[in-house]
Parts: sequence; structure tokens; C-alpha cells
Amino acid sequence: MPQLMPPLIPSLSTPHRQRAKPARPAKISPISISSLIYLAIIFAFFLHGWVSATAFLAGASILVFFLVGFYVIFTMRWNKGFFDSSLTSAQTCAAVFMMLTVFALDRQSRLALGPFLLVVFSQAMFRLKPKVLAALSVCSMLVYLLIILLRRGDNTEAFRVDVMSWGVTAVALPLVTAIGIKIHALRQTLRLTRYRLAYIEEKAVRDELTGLYNRRQLIAELDAAIVHANTQSSIFCLAVIDVDHFKNINDTHGHLVGDMILREFARVARDSVRDSDILGRYGGDEFMQILHGTELKGAVMHAERLRVHAHFLQVSDVLPQKSISLSIGIAQYRAGETAESLIERADAGLYRAKERGRNRVEWIDARAAIR
Repeated sequence: MPQLMPPLIPSLSTPHRQRAKPARPAKISPISISSLIYLAIIFAFFLHGWVSATAFLAGASILVFFLVGFYVIFTMRWNKGFFDSSLTSAQTCAAVFMMLTVFALDRQSRLALGPFLLVVFSQAMFRLKPKVLAALSVCSMLVYLLIILLRRGDNTEAFRVDVMSWGVTAVALPLVTAIGIKIHALRQTLRLTRYRLAYIEEKAVRDELTGLYNRRQLIAELDAAIVHANTQSSIFCLAVIDVDHFKNINDTHGHLVGDMILREFARVARDSVRDSDILGRYGGDEFMQILHGTELKGAVMHAERLRVHAHFLQVSDVLPQKSISLSIGIAQYRAGETAESLIERADAGLYRAKERGRNRVEWIDARAAIR
């Protein structure tokens, strides 16, 4: 039946704020496709006179009813309210109900019933938990056997064939269920491994204290920005940010207070910069921001805004001065220069800010060595 495909896992290289991804359209599920193929075979049987029109029409009516029902449920997103949002168990029950109804109305459909029961359960095992899969298998086979027993007196030879067909399916279906249990265990292992790898990758690019990008990732992002600027003729600026008198804070109040200050500043900075910008901890109390698509004037405005936000950081309970201040140096990328040269120019702006009294933004113009 129709089911929504799972969303893509966001890349670790995306900005610090994740953008909402558009919803994917509903697609027909493998179980629905199998049900349609089964009904097509029943129709072929009907054309050759092997299956009655009543059995075929009943199967077609049931299939259409469930297809429309599931389509409406997924389109209206009502499935989100269920524990099994893919409704795989419901789709499996619908497919089995349709096949057993056709069999109950015309026993000649047994030729297609057994194989397609196996097909449906082999598709369901990729989504269902082993216990649910086993329970549905047992219930299906019991209903299948009950239909056979209720028609025992019709024809002895046909009854024997029905029982033999049921026996073959009853032997094969547990094997399919056992395979499903193995596959479920493998999927769980793969899922756990994927999460562990994602965690390791995230730890490799993030600073443990602040959660921002670390120095290695900042350099990688800076190199990527330079390549993009050279190939696309784009612009960007680099800001080097320093927490004023941070060494004195550490020496006077201890490293725990210093760490708290850095974490709080990182939180405020993360919320104040644009989604397109890259922010990270370059080392110690020094941070770095890459401002994509921004000229020097715009970068200075962004830096001033960040400086003001940091000034109103709530640290009055741990610092007598009740606030912190930032010194920020900015440089705009010049075509053809290296990452080291760009960082050096931004550092020069930072040192100038410190020399001129701190708590200010200074910059090195892209057209000159000094302002």
C-alpha cells in the first residue's frame, strides 16, 4: 500500500542550524505492487475460466478499497499518529485478507495464494519486528487452514490438494520468518554501526567544550571557501574573535568558570550568526568565523552585532565585572592569497583591536596592508 519514504539523514557538513527538508511524496509500497500482480494473475485465471468472476471482483474491490484508504491516510499524514508510521503490519493484513477472500470464494486460486503469501511476508520482514512478523504468519496460516476445513465436504480430492498446498506454505513461511529475524538483527547492527560512525565523525569535527567546529574543521572549511571564491569569483571575509582578558578570568576564577564562559559565548554566537556562516573554536579563547558572500563592510557590521550580544551575556553570577567583551579582527579574502595569509591579516586586525583598548572591531582592508 502507499507509504512515505524515510527522510534523508542530514550531512554532518551542514550548517549549525538544520533547515527543514521538504516532505517526499507518497510512493506505492512493494506490498501493494505484489497485491496488484497477484490480482493480475487472478484476472488471467478468470480469462481462462479457472477462477470465477465473483472471486476476481471481490479481490479487486478489496484491493481498491485498501489502496484508496491507505492513500488518504498517508496523504493526510494520519499515519504519523501510529507507532508503525509506515503501517506495514496493516498493509500486510490487507494483502493477506484480499488473497484469502479470493481463495475462500474459489479454491482454484490456491495456485497463486501460497507463492504470493511468501512474497508478501518476505517484503514485510524488512519493516516488521520479528514478533509481529511471526504473529501475522501464524494468524494467516490458521485462517488459511480454517477456510480449508470449512469446505472439507465439497470435494475430497480438492480437499487433499488444499491441505497439501497449505502444508507446503506452512513449512516455507516459518523459514521466511526465520530469515526475517536474521535480517532484522543485521539491520539493527548496521543501524547501530551507522550511528556510532556518525558520532565519531561528529566528534572529529566538533570542539568538545563548545560544540562548535574545531580548528581542523575550520581550516578545511576555509580551504573550501578559498577554492569556491577562486572558481566562482565569490567573496567572503574571515573574522578572528578573542575573549578579552580571558587568561585573567581563568587565573582569578578558575578553569571551570572559564569553561562556562566559553560555552555560554558559543551558545550566544551560534544563535546570532547566519546559517550560511561557519563558526568554530580556533584554540583557547580564540574563535573564527567565515562569512560567506559578505564584503568587508558587511562583515564589520556582523562582528559588531556579535560583540554587542556577547556584552549582554549573563555572567554576573560568576564575574564581578558582570559581562565580557570581545576583540575582533576582520580581513576580506583577496584573490590568489593563501589561507595562512588571510588568517595572518585577520590576526593583525585582532592585535590592533587589543592595542587600541580591546572591546572593538578592527580590520585589514583587502586593498591595503593596514587600514
